[in-house]
Amino acid sequence: MTATDTALLGARSAQLYYTYARAVDEGDLDTLRAIATEDVLITRGDHPTEQGVEKFLDVYRAHNALNVPVCKHVVTNVLAEPDGDEIRTHAYFQATFLEEEQTRVIIGVYDDVHVERDGELKLAHKRIRVQRVLQLPASTGAYAHVGKE
Repeated sequence: MTATDTALLGARSAQLYYTYARAVDEGDLDTLRAIATEDVLITRGDHPTEQGVEKFLDVYRAHNALNVPVCKHVVTNVLAEPDGDEIRTHAYFQATFLEEEQTRVIIGVYDDVHVERDGELKLAHKRIRVQRVLQLPASTGAYAHVGKE
């Protein structure tokens, strides 16, 4: 694999991570279903691995049920390496939950498996490992743009 191939694979995986993060933040279960394989695996921390798109979506149904006013996922430091028919990925994530009473910042890593299906990358195994949770006071939605009266 050439450096160009590696860079392209990393960019394609980063695009999948972007689509995933935006879908989680917007509560878009249809997009989450579309970017996962039917037999997708989901592993969260030390919990047992579960299999199937409905088990995968259950995680995000529970997330949606929290009714967090604003949630933003940021995914960085994406590394994607081919491994046979799979692509092993590693990335950092930060999920900020801007709730009414507090702000929570969850920091961790994704160690996922992406696979090629019909010319697109899909999630075959989503591994979420939380490393720290930072609890802060509530934030405000008000902002005054510089130069505006």
